[in-house]
Amino acid sequence: MKTIVKISLIGGLLASSMALADPHSDTYLKDGARGCHHGARSGKIGQGMEGKGLYWEKMADRLQLTTAQRASVKAAVENAKPRFADLKEKMRTNRKALKELGRAGNSDESRLEALARERGNLVADLTIQRSRTRNDINNVFTDAQREQMKQMREKHRQEHRNKA
Repeated sequence: MKTIVKISLIGGLLASSMALADPHSDTYLKDGARGCHHGARSGKIGQGMEGKGLYWEKMADRLQLTTAQRASVKAAVENAKPRFADLKEKMRTNRKALKELGRAGNSDESRLEALARERGNLVADLTIQRSRTRNDINNVFTDAQREQMKQMREKHRQEHRNKA
């Protein structure tokens, strides 16, 4: 049981930057119109770290992070938030423009191509930002903590594959 908890916590830490930058989060904001998806009705959408305080504490405890390390991880996430928010807003605007273009019926190829290129660039920017944030967090860890994280992540992946 302890192993499962560790793996879940480690996987969550690595995925934290992705959770902060989910380009589709606005899809589920409309009163759960598409059903409950990853807590859409729980009121925790868009809260980032604030909605996961207990989770972060458990993760930090599992890795035995020092007070300084905890502060550094929190700072790395906080520093990335404005960039993620900007990218999420741009993704939302792009998605709405693509949807409106599709509803218009008349296919404006040049506009479609421009929006598609913009979408690709935004996804690339999100990927880069996630990677930078993960790197910033990973740089806070000691070699032993990185190894522990790697082992827990691999074990989690194996268990996840066995469920499918």
